Amino acid sequence: MSDDLISSVYFYTYSTIAQTLAGAFGFLVAVVLYLIQGINARIGDCAATLAANSPADRNELRRLLSGARWDEMIRLHAEAGQVNPAISEESNRFTDQQYHDMRREVLRQGNIRRELSRSMFLTGTVILVSIVSMPLTAFFFHPRDPFAVSLLTCTILAAMFCIRGYLRLMFNVFPS
Repeated sequence: MSDDLISSVYFYTYSTIAQTLAGAFGFLVAVVLYLIQGINARIGDCAATLAANSPADRNELRRLLSGARWDEMIRLHAEAGQVNPAISEESNRFTDQQYHDMRREVLRQGNIRRELSRSMFLTGTVILVSIVSMPLTAFFFHPRDPFAVSLLTCTILAAMFCIRGYLRLMFNVFPS
């Protein structure tokens, strides 16, 4: 195989990695943001129930609700004992169910955001390495140089870790 052909393979591989990851990450972000909106709506519904039925200070709960400070609402409701003697047992059970749903969704949302941030960082890094490696391989290294081969191999492995991160993110988005 000629060196020009091998250099073309390097260019093609690096540019394909960058384009594929950019496209996949863009699609993934669109799906995740759409689903986060649904999670936020669910959390908001649960929080409204807590603000209406919790034995905690309702004015404080409404203030936290308006600021979307979910963790503080959960903490305040838990500290108040979770049972409101002023409402029926059925309403208390419903409020407790909403409380547990809210806790679960807030944790899920945090996991999704954390995985999305990791995926974004790793994707950006791999794309940057791919873009920088194209001229390095073409102008500074012989195509058969062990460093050029190692750099390409590491970039391919890093791209595979990006895809693994996307899968982890999707498992957090679709838990069942």
